[in-house]
Amino acid sequence: MPGVDVEDGRQASWPLNSFDIEIGSSHIDEEPQSVEASKPVPTSPPCSDRLRWIKASLGFSALQAASGIYFRRWKGAHVKHPARSKIYKAALAWLGCFLSILLVGGIFGWVDQQWSLPLMLASFGPTAALLYGSPKLPAAQPWNAMGGTVMSGLVGLLFRVLLGHKAWIARPLAVATSVGLLAVTASPFPPGAATALLMTTIAPQNTFPAQHCESGNCYNNAAAWCIFSTMEHSYLARLTGGCRILLANVMGQVAMVIVALLVNNLDADPAEGYPQRWL
Repeated sequence: MPGVDVEDGRQASWPLNSFDIEIGSSHIDEEPQSVEASKPVPTSPPCSDRLRWIKASLGFSALQAASGIYFRRWKGAHVKHPARSKIYKAALAWLGCFLSILLVGGIFGWVDQQWSLPLMLASFGPTAALLYGSPKLPAAQPWNAMGGTVMSGLVGLLFRVLLGHKAWIARPLAVATSVGLLAVTASPFPPGAATALLMTTIAPQNTFPAQHCESGNCYNNAAAWCIFSTMEHSYLARLTGGCRILLANVMGQVAMVIVALLVNNLDADPAEGYPQRWL
């Protein structure tokens, strides 16, 4: 039967589905049905709604929102491009790069003859760009240049010795571990990753017998490098060759930091002194 408005006794517009209530009395004419009986029988969703039901069940809406945020980040933060460097600063950067690579290359022949240390390494290129092109960056400070080189070199040496016979996994492990270690120790130095990669990629030619350097894998007989994996050599051979590479890298970094101290402080601006910090 229809419900009755409590205030004026008029019929209400809503029906009472399961039982009626008498006005002015708490007596219930009809017992309510059980909860189980009142629940609707679950049915499978219609075919047209099934796809939406599956998407909602799997959290597709949240995934779409997250992916939208992720790909919007590809647009960039719209930060303005930095201003161009002044001419005299660019000239100082050029001078520093020129003198440092000239110095390292000049002593390369003598050191290689005395100790068979291949001093000219590819990692010195990005080091020069940091020390002289962006001397204020944290990665360009002396501790980062020398400490980052040593830490990355030791990581590369570790994987060189342990996994030198599996260079395909030693190289990515060395690079990834060195970058993580430099981040944890607050010593970011991008050329350090190059040092770790070099440690697991190249070896001094005279570390191994000549017959192991096959034709096509060596640049020439006079070169100090032979680019090949150390898969067939002993742990001791990998260790000695890696230590020589690391020593050469550290010597080159020290020479470049000395040049940075001499050249970067030629700037007339007192706020442009180098280094910003030592440790």
